[in-house]
Amino acid sequence: MKRAVMKKSITKNRVVFGGTLGFFKSMLTGFSMMLLPMYFSMMNISLISYALLLTVGDLVAFLIKPVIGYFTDRHGEKKFLVGGIILYTFSLFLIGQTTSLFNIAMLQVIMGVSSAFLLSIIIIFALRNVQKNPDKKVGLFGAIQSAGWIFGLLLPGFLIDKLGIGAVFYLCPVIGIVLGLLVLNVKTKFKTRTRPSLSFVKKIPLPLIYKTIDMAVFNAFLIFFIRYALKTLSLSKSMISMIVAFECLVFVLSEYGLSRISNQQRRRNWIPLGMLIHAIGIAVMLFGTNLAHYFAAAGLIGFAGAFIDIWVFSYISENVSIKNKGKVIGTVDWSRELGTIFGAQVPAWFVFLSVNPFASIFIFPFIGLVTNLINKKKRKRV
Repeated sequence: MKRAVMKKSITKNRVVFGGTLGFFKSMLTGFSMMLLPMYFSMMNISLISYALLLTVGDLVAFLIKPVIGYFTDRHGEKKFLVGGIILYTFSLFLIGQTTSLFNIAMLQVIMGVSSAFLLSIIIIFALRNVQKNPDKKVGLFGAIQSAGWIFGLLLPGFLIDKLGIGAVFYLCPVIGIVLGLLVLNVKTKFKTRTRPSLSFVKKIPLPLIYKTIDMAVFNAFLIFFIRYALKTLSLSKSMISMIVAFECLVFVLSEYGLSRISNQQRRRNWIPLGMLIHAIGIAVMLFGTNLAHYFAAAGLIGFAGAFIDIWVFSYISENVSIKNKGKVIGTVDWSRELGTIFGAQVPAWFVFLSVNPFASIFIFPFIGLVTNLINKKKRKRV
């Protein structure tokens, strides 16, 4: 009994501490995701170049994701966390010092690689030991780490309006040094050892598809709404930040609240519900005519994401053994790169078909609903 209580306490501590690290990582990522689209929009580059610059780093990060779990299990997470934070923030700073598309693309590659290490490692550490009844622990971790997005997305707009975009880029290496020192001072050893195995592969497709769709909707909203709000609506950068940060606030509150009532039985409905709410959010954004509509669209997209996130990481926690979790989470985390790539490129290319970029986003929840239907039919046959 004493051992069971101790194990439960250790698992909860890993979830909370991992969530705290995730909070700072999310804040940093949100900061860059607001800063770069604003900077690129001010450069007056073409829509295709704009979308390509925002995704080139993700193309490289995609290639290294599956091996991240293996190397962190073998060598420990701390050194990768510190190195990733420093590389990420200094690359972001250097992007603000150039207008060369080639230099920006190279720096985006470095950012993509370093970012690939960071969040995957944090999720692996926090959720490795979570197995039975995972909903509450998954929701707690998700709520803590996702709260960082609120600050990361909110701050750039206000800071740019007050200080100018050049001064904000100078804050990036300062943030990187502070976060790097915080991680260095952590005494917890993250090191675990696993045996090579390929049994995890069949557990990957469903969570990868669903999470990719969720991230694609979020990224498409973020990337194209920022451009639309700046160039067409002429909104202030601080107001744009407030709308995008509202999406994250709703996501955080929804994920934590949903995790309190979620269980294996109810969770079966989370994917179709999430996809339908995404579709409603896209419709509100497409036909929106005032600020209230854009806030509502952002909130609906955040609400939908909570359903999908709970399902994905609860599924992994219940269906994947501890020794394979690093590799599975690292591979499913492809969804972040795929979500950015599809979220930026699909609407951009639909423009050539004279389709509104916002209207093209409907394709993502449609694919999610079809995938869910096919999976249900397959389970019934079995």
